[in-house]
Amino acid sequence: MPPRRLPDKQMKISVQRYRATGNLKNSLKKRLVSSKSLIPAMIVGSIILLACLHVWQRVYVMGLVKDVSVLEKENKNLKDLVKKANMEVIELSRLSRIEKMAKEDLGLTRTSSENLFTLNIDREENNSEGFEDVVTSLKKIADNLPVLNETRAATSSIFESDEE
Repeated sequence: MPPRRLPDKQMKISVQRYRATGNLKNSLKKRLVSSKSLIPAMIVGSIILLACLHVWQRVYVMGLVKDVSVLEKENKNLKDLVKKANMEVIELSRLSRIEKMAKEDLGLTRTSSENLFTLNIDREENNSEGFEDVVTSLKKIADNLPVLNETRAATSSIFESDEE
């Protein structure tokens, strides 16, 4: 069954209504563009927008200035703490204080020059003895190694046979 067609009169009315809505939209655009109050309204709106932007920028900058001053104050306090710590280190490492503590707390005394000995080792003459030093060092290391007794040897041989 073919689609039902509207009579010509109803079709003309529908087309006129459709064109009227399109013309209405176009005429509204034309009226706004040709309006004498549109350009001044846009200028005033732009000025208000720029003023709001300027105020926001100033508030933001003032907040940043406040943050910077807080950080500078904190930095100054930290530098003062570092200076105090350095002064404390200097005070605690004074030779007179250390000598006093050594004498009073530990019972140490100053040694005389008669009790001091200076050892001079010539490296060039001891080159032939280098091998003996290595052997002596190895003996000292061997003295500190754990000793393997019969029980340990027996258990380790059991584990070795299991691995194979």
